[in-house]
Amino acid sequence: MAESREDVERALTELGWEVRTDDSGAIMGGYGKHHVMVSFQDGEPTSVTISYVGKGGEILSRAWSGVERLPTPRNVIRMLSKNG
Repeated sequence: MAESREDVERALTELGWEVRTDDSGAIMGGYGKHHVMVSFQDGEPTSVTISYVGKGGEILSRAWSGVERLPTPRNVIRMLSKNG
C-alpha cells in the first residue's frame, strides 16, 4: 500500500524536519540550510530530493522508496559533508 501525504508528513516530522507544503503540492522538510522534498504524482510519492542551500550548495535526488527510507537531518548533513 502506498503511503499517503499524511504518512509522509508524519514521518518527516518524527525524523526532526520542520515540515511544510509548497505550491506544487510537494512536502518540504527543512533543517537549517538542509532541505528534503518529497514530490507527488496522482496523490502518490514519486521522488525524494535532498539539498543544501549554503555555500557550495548541493542536490541529490532518488526515486521514492518508502517513508522508512527517509533520511534524518543528521544523516543528510553527514551525507552532504562527505560529498563536498
